[in-house]
This record gives sequence, C-alpha cells and structure tokens, in this order.
Amino acid sequence: MEKKYSWLSISFILIGLSLAIIPFAPIQFPNFLVNWYSVLIGILLYLFGLILAIIAFTSREKGLLKYISLSSIVIGFIFVYLLFMILGSI
Repeated sequence: MEKKYSWLSISFILIGLSLAIIPFAPIQFPNFLVNWYSVLIGILLYLFGLILAIIAFTSREKGLLKYISLSSIVIGFIFVYLLFMILGSI
C-alpha cells in the first residue's frame, strides 16, 4: 500500500504552517505575503493536512509518517493559542 496520504498530509501541514507564520517572522518578506490572508490560507492548508492525516490513519497506511502528521495537532494548538495571545494584546 502506498503512503500517498501521509506524504500529502505532511506537505500540506508544513506549507500551511509556514504560510501562517510568515506575518509574525522577524525577516522581511514581500508585501503580498505579509497579510492576514496568508494566515487564513495557511490555517486552511494546515487543517486540510490534518484531514489527510486522519484519512491516512483510518486507511491503515504502513509506516510512522502518519503518526508524525497526527502529532502536529499539538503544534496547531500551540499556534492557535499564540495567535489568540497576539490578537488579544492588540
């Protein structure tokens, strides 16, 4: 059995988190990346990656990659908590 859902979930999770973190990075990025739309798109890609991780887990793909992608739920909770802390201080 292939590990296509596991690889897709990891890639969407990484792309989503990197897009969502860009506006808060200390490095200067182009203006079209530093806005709230990139945070929204990043969170949506992250959630899509989590859905793919759940699909990979329920379809019983072989390997440890599905567990790594499911463990990113903790990272998502931390990110959402920090986002609410930043928005609460504004």
